[in-house]
Amino acid sequence: MNDQEIQEVRESFGRCTLKGDLIDRFYEIFLESHPDIKPRFANTDFTKQKELLRKGINIAILFGNDKVLGRKGIEKLRESHKRTKLNVSPSLYIYWKKSLLQAVSEYDYQYNRELETIWEKLIEKTITYIAEGYENN
Repeated sequence: MNDQEIQEVRESFGRCTLKGDLIDRFYEIFLESHPDIKPRFANTDFTKQKELLRKGINIAILFGNDKVLGRKGIEKLRESHKRTKLNVSPSLYIYWKKSLLQAVSEYDYQYNRELETIWEKLIEKTITYIAEGYENN
C-alpha cells in the first residue's frame, strides 16, 4: 500500500474514534455475524479485548505500510491465531472484515466507496498473512 492510502486509513480510524466507540460497535456486529463466533468470546475480558483490537488495527496500519513494527506485531498475531493456539479458522476472517467495514462505515462521516476499497486492501493484506500461518507449527 502506498503512503497516501495508509494516511487515509489512519485518518479514517481517527475520525471513527472521535465519533464514538467504534470498537464496541464492531463487537456488536461481529459477535452476531456467525454462530461460531460468539461462543469463542464467552469468557473474554472485553476491556482487554477491545484494547487488543485497537492495537491490532494500528499494527495492521503499520503492516500495510511495510513498517518493521507492523511486521513484528502481525507475526505475533499470526502466531497466536494459528490452529495450535487460539485456533481461529481462516474461514471466520471474512466476518471480521465485514464487521469492521460496517462499523467504520457507520462511524466515519467521510466514508465512501474509495475509502472502503482502501480499508479492504489493508484488511485483506493483514488477514491473508495471518491466515497463511494457521497450519504452521
